[in-house]
Amino acid sequence: MTAELARAAVSAVATRVALREGAEAPFADWQAAFARHASSFEGFLSIEFIPAYARATRWQVIQRFRTHAALEGWMGDAGRVALLAGLAPMGEDGDVPIVEEAAPDFHAAAAVTEVITTTVAPGREAEFLGWSEAMQAAQARFPGYMGTLVQAPLSSEIPCWTALVRFDTPAALDGWMNSPERGALLGRADPAMSHWHSRRLAAGFGEWFSPQAGGAPAWKQTALVLMVLFPVVMLEIRFLAPHLAGLPVAVATFVGNAISVALVSWPLVGLARAGMGWWLRPTEGHRARIEALGAAAVLTIYAGELGLMSLLFL
Repeated sequence: MTAELARAAVSAVATRVALREGAEAPFADWQAAFARHASSFEGFLSIEFIPAYARATRWQVIQRFRTHAALEGWMGDAGRVALLAGLAPMGEDGDVPIVEEAAPDFHAAAAVTEVITTTVAPGREAEFLGWSEAMQAAQARFPGYMGTLVQAPLSSEIPCWTALVRFDTPAALDGWMNSPERGALLGRADPAMSHWHSRRLAAGFGEWFSPQAGGAPAWKQTALVLMVLFPVVMLEIRFLAPHLAGLPVAVATFVGNAISVALVSWPLVGLARAGMGWWLRPTEGHRARIEALGAAAVLTIYAGELGLMSLLFL
């Protein structure tokens, strides 16, 4: 573990790998196995697979844990070490293709994203993770795949797993979502094991930002949308979902999506844009300082939201 990762404030690691050409299929299987092992590890929070660009051979795998102690345990885990060693056939000349392991950068990919929230029946988590492994292996092979984030439940009372599946274009994501391969995997899932709903996040969210904000990078727009969307979804799970439990899944999902999209599209993104406009369009004279302050402000707000939303389920 590097000195940077050894700091008590660090609870995540970014593993950066450089694959050989033609390693896409075995790397897709490796992603699925690595995600499953990480998801079952004590203290796991989320895992994210991000390519440098569409169809890139350079990837970073961001592993987040609830505490620094949990991260230390994960870094030394024998299963993790074995999985990383299993990357060797995917590197040049049979070498393990790890470029570095370091604290992750603040990052959000500009891609179209499907947010899938799954409620798992108590005691069936292992079965769900096995099914998720097969789903991850299949979607990682699909054209246009741009990575996945998997987040464990924030509370044992609300056993919701969240997956963000990214593709480079809406057409590519539609190709996967409507594919026979995905349909077959959904057909294999036991309805008593879990139920899920999903919503689409478009790249850049440009339609939610004013023309004056048009120069803002896609990752900044994405960061603000996540800032306002996360508490809306958590509040829906806590207060709205129990009242919709008796409705058909399609109706309940439609109602939840309609409310969240309406709230995000109209008041919330506008408020976030007004409050963070200085960061969306920094002045050239102090650009570096403004960028740093803005990123710090966003991360602080994220941390505050996580803390407050976690209190809802204590």
